[in-house]
Amino acid sequence: MINLKEVSKADFDNDNTGQAVFASAYQYQKRASKKNQLLVFITLLVVLCLILDVSIGPSNFPLSTVLTVLMDKDAMGVKLEVIIWDYRLPIAVTAVIVGAMLGVAGALMQTLLNNPLAEPFTLGVSSAASFGAALAIVTGIGLVGNIGSLLVTINAFVFALSTCMLLLLLMRLKGIGTQAIILFGIAIFFAFNAMLAMMEYGASETELQRIVFWMLGSLGRASWLQIAWGSTLLVVVLPFCMSRTWRLTALRLGEESAMSMGVNIPRLRIEILVCISLLAATAVAFVGTIGFVGLVGPHIARLLVGEDQRYFIPLSALLGALMLSVTSIVSKTITPGIIYPIGIITALIGVPVFLAIILKHSKERSV
Repeated sequence: MINLKEVSKADFDNDNTGQAVFASAYQYQKRASKKNQLLVFITLLVVLCLILDVSIGPSNFPLSTVLTVLMDKDAMGVKLEVIIWDYRLPIAVTAVIVGAMLGVAGALMQTLLNNPLAEPFTLGVSSAASFGAALAIVTGIGLVGNIGSLLVTINAFVFALSTCMLLLLLMRLKGIGTQAIILFGIAIFFAFNAMLAMMEYGASETELQRIVFWMLGSLGRASWLQIAWGSTLLVVVLPFCMSRTWRLTALRLGEESAMSMGVNIPRLRIEILVCISLLAATAVAFVGTIGFVGLVGPHIARLLVGEDQRYFIPLSALLGALMLSVTSIVSKTITPGIIYPIGIITALIGVPVFLAIILKHSKERSV
């Protein structure tokens, strides 16, 4: 690879074509350097927010104390060890992991369907998971048998994954375009919401309270086991998707252009939708219904780095993690002593962005 710093610009003085190539390559490297710096900066923000999230709670701790306990469990006694390592740190890490999952899932959905409004929440995946959780809470019925305390989580995962698989099967049908898939996702959203309402109507007061709490989205169920599963999934799925970034970038240019470049579009769609299914289903099963993280993160990422999937996908993951981490902090600081469900906070942030995207694309189509 040519190192532009070692190339003398004088070598191109008598060659206009060479000068143009040099200038173009220099600008490309400059833009790439800025994008890499942006990724590093957002990563540092995520780490900072994670530490702040651990330090903030009903009893706030100085950052120095938190850092000391994180580096040495026994440094400040058993009480602080339990509070930070057994309760606060799992919540903070889960916020980062789930946010990254939803960010990547949203980015892949938008690229695959060529629609900036696509994400797990708007395509009915979250509604399916909510119904699965409610079914387990009210009836105790699990699609994979009675598995004790994991019944609600596993049921939510199975329903969310089944919905994604249904979208995958629809995508494989001939003559079915991306708009039809989005409309089908909206139909799933309303269908599961209707069944969920019926389930709530017949639930007892205690069961109804559990359903509502689950639907509002909460990090309170975070555990190290969930963190292990989630981080393992990210470590597997993210590199797999990054290995297909040029194909995804080609797909953004249009299906005909992508096929002319040798991209196997049906195979690519299946591969990416399987990744989306695993990420979205796992995230929703862990923390409940959290909308708009998969919408807002990729939208901001697209504004910052464009459609180059080499930067768009990792930046969407980082921004999703940052958004959910900040949301976790905000949920604990609005009212002292009260932790609000994070699904409420993300909805308050996401709805204005959702409307802004709709208005923007309506104006673009009218031009």
